[in-house]
Amino acid sequence: MANTFLTPVTLWKDFDDSLPLEEETLSERREKGAVIREVRFLGREAGGDRVKIYAQYVLPEGEERFPAVMILFEAGCPFDEAFVGRFVARGYGVLCVDYCGENGTQAHTVYPSCIDYANYVRAGGHLDRAEPSARETSWYEWAGVARYAAKFLSTRGEVTRFGAIGLRTGGEVLFKIAPYAPISCMISVCAAGWLAYRGLEKFADGEQKVFDEEHHRFIAGIDSQSYAPYVRCPVLLLSAVNDKKHDYDRVYDTFQQINPEVQKAFLYSSHGNGLIGMHSLADVDLFLDKYLKERSVFLSGPIGLSVEEDAEGNLVARATFDAEGELHECGIFYTERITGSHARDWTRVMGNPASVRESVGTFPLELYEKSSRALVYAFANYSNNFSVTSKIQEVVVRKPYKNMCVKSRIVYSSERDSLNGVSGFRRRARSVADCFADGRGVDAKLLPGYGGIMGATAEAGLVSYRVNEPRYSAPEGASLRLDAYCGQDASLKVTFYFDDDEENGYSAEARVAGGGKWKSILFDASDFKSANGAHLESFVGALSVVFVGSAEVLVNNIVWI
Repeated sequence: MANTFLTPVTLWKDFDDSLPLEEETLSERREKGAVIREVRFLGREAGGDRVKIYAQYVLPEGEERFPAVMILFEAGCPFDEAFVGRFVARGYGVLCVDYCGENGTQAHTVYPSCIDYANYVRAGGHLDRAEPSARETSWYEWAGVARYAAKFLSTRGEVTRFGAIGLRTGGEVLFKIAPYAPISCMISVCAAGWLAYRGLEKFADGEQKVFDEEHHRFIAGIDSQSYAPYVRCPVLLLSAVNDKKHDYDRVYDTFQQINPEVQKAFLYSSHGNGLIGMHSLADVDLFLDKYLKERSVFLSGPIGLSVEEDAEGNLVARATFDAEGELHECGIFYTERITGSHARDWTRVMGNPASVRESVGTFPLELYEKSSRALVYAFANYSNNFSVTSKIQEVVVRKPYKNMCVKSRIVYSSERDSLNGVSGFRRRARSVADCFADGRGVDAKLLPGYGGIMGATAEAGLVSYRVNEPRYSAPEGASLRLDAYCGQDASLKVTFYFDDDEENGYSAEARVAGGGKWKSILFDASDFKSANGAHLESFVGALSVVFVGSAEVLVNNIVWI
């Protein structure tokens, strides 16, 4: 077969989703106010056989008519009962669809042998190459499953309206069905295309990569940004900064390409160590209330953002908010680390909604005096708890400004920074559906220690990415000093990471005697050892530092000396 260049139109022009579903119920049980049915129905035909789709259909017990959501979880991840349960509790039916195929259990979607690569465990090059065309990819088969799953929901007499939620790879699949499937709305989480751009930093210096023909076939036929102009239903995009798994720098580029006649909203989640904060679920709930329960709900339009010099010679960010909404909180986030998107420290600058005039808020952008570039985005939370953020805008520093700052040896101080500079260290093992923070004490918080002085702590540990920001990076030959407090005897483990995956670190431990005054702790670089016993030579080049206490250890005044 010759190489074929296919688009979102030509790829799906001949897709047949008219075949009968022939659905069957494999099992049924009642649990926690829900009826849980394991179902199987047929998908598209391939090689004289049909795809046998496995799904779990969860119904709110006692409800005869209800709206529903189809959930496509991340490839390789199991259905998350906690995530499903929150929607059932709000009166939604939920269809969890397996598109990944073989997973070591009997309950999975079965693909004909001629498209064996649709099984995620054997996808191989069919996951990231369009060879000879976009039709011979795992994505095409997964989207085909989702098309038939949408058809399944559309035939349910008990379902009033239904939308779809896609998490990571599931979100990429959603973009491919949104132009065609009868969904009333879609929510894409940490997914918006640009898969062909892996390893290419949006804001990096250097020449633009020239893609070969195969990459262009993949971009045109598979990447979600190519589908954005064809989306027909309202869209909510949720994205986490510092996420290693998706290109959050480019998510807004996809957002802007969505048909302007389509209602849409966008939200970055910050200080989540690559996970979506639980506060973002308020957006999910309000969005579904509007489009599936048909309630009158205010959803903000996009935020406009510009960066300029004010009359006093200060660099400021100006954000234009939705005039129809009542602001509850607003402000900006900014970073001076351009590349290495997973390890940025995003400093938050809060604004006063009362000072916003004619829907325009002004926020100081106090950059390091030696910075040549910075990144900034604005945020708003409205009185109904709906939140939105702007695009990430690159700032090129062309001159000195009055409000620029000198280099700081103070990495973190609760008195100066509140919780800026630290956040909860969230491992994915503690997440909901591998996307959302689970809300069980993983957020950083300020608590009083001796003398009422506040310190930062988090159940799973604290992480700071400031150590790689130009303003706060370690001088050559520096030592690290910090203050710690705990109400009981405890140990504090400090780990510096120099790798992107935060897997291979250099650690040192200190004893924190319980009660009394704050304890001053001093570390030299040589105090830190790797897992194989190698000593750290210098703090220079560290990407992050993590603090984990054996009990609730408060941390403050982290300083290079």
